Amino acid sequence: MRVVSGQWLVVSLILIVQTISAVEEQQFHFSLRTANVDSVFQKIIQTVESKGGYFTNYNNFALSLRLPVSELQEFQKSVEGLAEITEKSFSSQDRKEDLERLDMQIQSRKKLLDTYLDMVKKAPFAELQSVEREMVNLNAQIEKLQGQKQAIEKRAALASISISASNFISPVAKTPSNSPFLWINSTDLNSLRRDF
Repeated sequence: MRVVSGQWLVVSLILIVQTISAVEEQQFHFSLRTANVDSVFQKIIQTVESKGGYFTNYNNFALSLRLPVSELQEFQKSVEGLAEITEKSFSSQDRKEDLERLDMQIQSRKKLLDTYLDMVKKAPFAELQSVEREMVNLNAQIEKLQGQKQAIEKRAALASISISASNFISPVAKTPSNSPFLWINSTDLNSLRRDF
């Protein structure tokens, strides 16, 4: 990425964090100011990888990362060392009830599955196919619910970090032209020459 001199880039950093014990999704927002986003992104990726995390998306203006929650505080200190943090905000969402609901649904389906297992032992051969079909259906439901529970637990263990960058252009001071031709002075060609 090419950075034009006299430009600053504002980098927005969003951290979505979940703590395991409370099973909360916490969202942090940081705005950073830096002259070279690409360099800062590379250093952030290296920092995250050194702490057991990884990046999931990366382009010139956006970066998405996953980071163990236990490393968040140290990660924030590292980011503060890379660029100026101009803004911070925080919000959270409790997911404990979702986990409890999934646990109850899993347990109720397991009990029903145990009931069907007992029926298989006593069911006449003609009804066996129907009972087996219900057992397969229950197993699929249990696996789906367990997958949802594991997804919440995984998000609780890893922080999702989203970073986006936007240009912040600082005003460039105009320098007087010293050409003997007035028409050159009026077109400000000297400032154009400076850019090359």
